Amino acid sequence: MGFIHPTLFPDDSVTLLVIDERMPTDMKQTLKEHGIELAVVPQSKQLQPCVSAHPDMQLVHIRDNILISHPHLSPVLQEKLEGYGFTVIAGTTALKAEYPFDIAYNVAIIGKVAFHHLRYTDDVVARYLKKCSIRTVHVNQGYAKCSILPVTPESLITSDPTIARAAAENGFDVLFLPPQTKIRLPGVNYGFIGGTGGFIDKDLIVFTGTLEALNDAEAVKTFLMKHGVRWHNLGNNELYDYGGLLPLYI
Repeated sequence: MGFIHPTLFPDDSVTLLVIDERMPTDMKQTLKEHGIELAVVPQSKQLQPCVSAHPDMQLVHIRDNILISHPHLSPVLQEKLEGYGFTVIAGTTALKAEYPFDIAYNVAIIGKVAFHHLRYTDDVVARYLKKCSIRTVHVNQGYAKCSILPVTPESLITSDPTIARAAAENGFDVLFLPPQTKIRLPGVNYGFIGGTGGFIDKDLIVFTGTLEALNDAEAVKTFLMKHGVRWHNLGNNELYDYGGLLPLYI
């Protein structure tokens, strides 16, 4: 048992997972049946309703036990995380509903690289990335974590061209897809692929719905198999963007 390092990629069965509180009960129950305790992110009044409880909007797992949150994180969630031994450090950037003032913590740390629109990265996040020798790469997409489905520390899936280009230039194997218009995110036209999944075990990713609902499901399956990653569907119908599933402890 212990903290996950590197972030997002467990090397054993996950026992603590951070999720949007609005995830359906049946999906939560399936995760619990895998022996996973759930830490739910409540809705923030500072954010647009569609993303108000998304983990990738409110938290950044830097590495090991280091978490950076927005300054108004739920005390209940913070207490739960600290009960596992995490150090939850408040950032200096207060979230606002309007873009780009909602993206300060939407940083995608994939292996040794952090992708983000660096003009808007929270100062505390930026400082800890440097302290932990995680190299930052600028992309124009402010919702960097939303836009990336991590596959391995050296590979990813994205529908954003600036991220795809930057990742390829930095040695990542990239599957670039067109926008996946069948991903549900109530309140907007469609969601992001990075918000639909997360790892719950070594080489096992779960999706909040069914992978088959994607426009490019076969391309995604082929890419996952190429990198030895298995998947499990938490639903049988549509695929939903819940801001990703953040594994923290094994």
